[in-house]
Amino acid sequence: MLEATPIDRSVPNDGGRPPALKVSNVSKTFGAFRALTDVDMEIAAGEIHALVGPNGSGKSTFVKILAGYHDPDAGAEAEIAGKPFKLGSAPAARAAGLRFVHQNLGLVEGMTVSDNFRLEGGGGRRLLPLNRRGERGHAERALQALGYDISPTAMVSTLAESERTAVAVARALDHSDAVPLLVLDEPTASLPGPEVDRLFAALRRLAAQGTSILFISHHLDEVLGLAERVTVLRDGRRVATVRSGEMSHDSLVELMLGRQLMSTTALHERLEKEDHQSPRLVMRGLFGCSLAGVDLEVRPGEVLGVAGLTGSGREELAGLLTGRLPRGGEVLLDGKRVPPGDPKAAIECGICYVPADRAAQALLPKAVVRENLTLVDLTPFWSTGVLHRRAERRDAATWVSKLDVRPAQTEKIVTELSGGNQQKVVMARWLRMQPAVLVLDEPTQGVDVGSKADIHRLVEEAAAAGAAVVVCSTDADELARLATEVVVLRRGRVAVRLAGSEITTEHIEQEQLLPEVAPAGAAPH
Repeated sequence: MLEATPIDRSVPNDGGRPPALKVSNVSKTFGAFRALTDVDMEIAAGEIHALVGPNGSGKSTFVKILAGYHDPDAGAEAEIAGKPFKLGSAPAARAAGLRFVHQNLGLVEGMTVSDNFRLEGGGGRRLLPLNRRGERGHAERALQALGYDISPTAMVSTLAESERTAVAVARALDHSDAVPLLVLDEPTASLPGPEVDRLFAALRRLAAQGTSILFISHHLDEVLGLAERVTVLRDGRRVATVRSGEMSHDSLVELMLGRQLMSTTALHERLEKEDHQSPRLVMRGLFGCSLAGVDLEVRPGEVLGVAGLTGSGREELAGLLTGRLPRGGEVLLDGKRVPPGDPKAAIECGICYVPADRAAQALLPKAVVRENLTLVDLTPFWSTGVLHRRAERRDAATWVSKLDVRPAQTEKIVTELSGGNQQKVVMARWLRMQPAVLVLDEPTQGVDVGSKADIHRLVEEAAAAGAAVVVCSTDADELARLATEVVVLRRGRVAVRLAGSEITTEHIEQEQLLPEVAPAGAAPH
């Protein structure tokens, strides 16, 4: 176990300007729980500075104190661009020039780009007559300054994920003469690699113009490639601030976890395909809004990885397969037809689904861990018309222990857990059902490296137990790690199938970038 004594061998290149942000002695206590303890941080002017740490390390609490959502404990001090700044005050944060883009972006999809810009303006603007032409021109110029050519009249719902992120960033920077610090919380969580590169180019231009950026992400390779320095939190304490050039992926993981992460071998290198087995899951002519007739098969014990850029159909396939979206075509499970557009029927057939947006689609936010874990099937706990809570709690405790959910408290409100532990609860809900088919959409989005490894282990265990697993992911590393076969979608069709030694991160990313789908009937390469 690494010592928790803070390491700081970095020297910011600030050009003699005062730091964009300087905080000291930042602590936060919730009842008996200490979320942050004496955190110090300094971000240089014009610097891209990363903040990383495992789920539950205190990153979100720190950002919420900066934004004014939480008050810090007594003794905390802060400066913005050399001037004293009151932590725990939203008006003070805005007046000081702090701007925030959160993971959910806060955009209204049913409004145009320029209308979303107006939502960020001050209250007095809403009382003035609307100048729609001027607003559209203003929004267009703000986006062009970031390097994006996005129509201000476009509906947000029609934009790619990277374009939505660009709109949120441009909007956050709007209505201000100067923004000393922009805080980005997991801005790349749902972006494929090429879209990440486009966003990062915009962020580098922004930093070159003098705006500092606090970048929060679980994607450590992105952190090391973008940020000049990295601050690591663990158990609510700052354990290191180092220059990214001095760190490797493994050494950064070691700082975050306080231990080395066990090395693993890709599943497709360990599993010999049993061709004699009949397919457990069959998709024939599957189509929806983006998909245009897809034929796929998955045998028991196999993990099918689905890759593709936004708009390729990758983000739609899981919903079509599990009845969340209306579909055409046919889905068969062990030779039996699964009714379309009916999530309950899909579950009854044995298809279990872990969605990408667990907060909106998977969790009961006001319910405890036990209730979220057991809600799909309470029949084992009913007897003579009575629900036996003690038996339910025992079952929930078994799964909490098996999946290493932390804290191991079945009666804790589920939204009080970190993102990675919330995802484990959703996984436990379906694994206890012993699914015939397990469909996972972005299964490790927004979770730390330790939780990611745990979730990957659970996927492997489900496959080993005989489930046919489908993983839709923008994380090429994840697919290379988990999948026994990878299909890359382009323009709604299967462009290529990868198996065995072909399944590498580089190959998956390369195939996503190719422009054309092979002609119908062409042999896959």
